[in-house]
Amino acid sequence: LMNASFMDFLLPTAMEIPPIETAHLETPSPLNPLGIKGAGEAGAIPVGPLFAQAIEDALPEFYLKITEIPLSPNRLFELLNK
Repeated sequence: LMNASFMDFLLPTAMEIPPIETAHLETPSPLNPLGIKGAGEAGAIPVGPLFAQAIEDALPEFYLKITEIPLSPNRLFELLNK
């Protein structure tokens, strides 16, 4: 056992890492005529549910249970008046 714990484990520096050879493989999407794919959508997926949860938390006296998104102002008004 060289290191008793991760406290003793030293991360390698840039000088100690061997050169890395990279290769690119293009795979166009068959789902659209341009063959393009999304790159930043993954971070936007939880925004709708998080926004709904924030509204529920901000208005506890209304006992809201938001189960559908998108949540428009009209839909929120309907939920508040139930």
